[in-house]
Amino acid sequence: MRDINIYFYTKDAAKSAQISKITASLGLKSSTLSNSDINKTISELVDMPISTTDLSDSTNVTAPALWTLPEIIIFFGVPDKKLDIFLAEYKKTGLEKIRLKALVTPTNLSWTIYYLTEHLKEEAKRFD
Repeated sequence: MRDINIYFYTKDAAKSAQISKITASLGLKSSTLSNSDINKTISELVDMPISTTDLSDSTNVTAPALWTLPEIIIFFGVPDKKLDIFLAEYKKTGLEKIRLKALVTPTNLSWTIYYLTEHLKEEAKRFD
């Protein structure tokens, strides 16, 4: 398994710098996502095999042409306390929040980054 704990994508250099700074201050590692990652599964991203045999094809949906990755943060193996500290420290920066956030779970390991992102967008609409 990889030792990366936070995967993120933003075009905003200030946000990117703050995420990297906060992550390092917590003893965590981060990695920047790119549009070339959108059809990778979460399992591929975190280099963790999928342990279930019940995988749905619908969760391995690939992105349509010209789809671009929105701002997103994906947390992998971050202890709850450090996750809370990360979110609080990010909020203190005063930068606009990144709305799409996810934890890696057994359920989403088989999902592509595209599918995860679209799922998060739908969830966000329900809470607006």
